[in-house]
Amino acid sequence: MAKLCPKGKAAAKRKFDVYPSAYANMYASKVCKGKVKAKEGGALKKWVGEEWVDIGAPKKDGKFQPCGRKKAKGSKRKYPKCVPKAKAQRMTASQRKSAVQRKRSKKQGVGGKPTNVKTFAAKHGGSLLVASMYD
Repeated sequence: MAKLCPKGKAAAKRKFDVYPSAYANMYASKVCKGKVKAKEGGALKKWVGEEWVDIGAPKKDGKFQPCGRKKAKGSKRKYPKCVPKAKAQRMTASQRKSAVQRKRSKKQGVGGKPTNVKTFAAKHGGSLLVASMYD
C-alpha cells in the first residue's frame, strides 16, 4: 500500500468531516496522483492578495492612491475608505463619494478598532406591498 502525500492528506482533512475514511483516503490518493486539484487558500488568500486602494483620495489622472496612511496624527490625508482596486474601478463617481461620506461621518477608531461601513448603501424604496387574500 502506497503512502499518501501530505498535500493529499491535508486536502482530505479539509474536505471530509471524518478522517480517516475510505472516501477521504480515495480523495487524498486522487489529489496525490494529480487527478483532482485540491483547493489551496481559498477566498481569504485571494482577499489578502488583492491590491487595495483608497477611494477617498483619488489622483488627478483618475487613478487611486494605495490604501493607508503613514501616520494618523498630523497627516493631511483624511480617514481612508479602502476597497480592492477592481471594485474601485467598477464603482461610479457617485458610489465612491457616497461610500467615503458614510465612512467619514462615523466616529473613527472607537475602542482602538477601525470603523467599518458598507461600501454600497442599502437600497431604499422599491418595496412591494402585497394585499392579503384573506382581507
